[in-house]
Amino acid sequence: MAPRSKPSAHEITFSLLIVLVLGSVGASLMHLPSSTNNTIVLAAAFLMAGLVASQYMGLKVEGWVVRLTVAVPAVLFIILVVLLLPDIAHFPIPSFLRF
Repeated sequence: MAPRSKPSAHEITFSLLIVLVLGSVGASLMHLPSSTNNTIVLAAAFLMAGLVASQYMGLKVEGWVVRLTVAVPAVLFIILVVLLLPDIAHFPIPSFLRF
């Protein structure tokens, strides 16, 4: 049997994505307070988006202009989420919006 080589970056990234998905589903099943649950799930989502953008979209090898084009809207989105998180966590979602 041939010796096994080190795992590639794609394999590591995919494994981390699986762990983060399972962690966010597990956090939602633990019946934590809504603010804690939202924070855990959003942090996992941001980390997964960063992993996908870095590894699979090729942002690691792009120039600074492309990175800046991605970073500016991402920072603005994070600011909006942080500002709206108290409203999302405090007020219940109306029943007609639930799936």
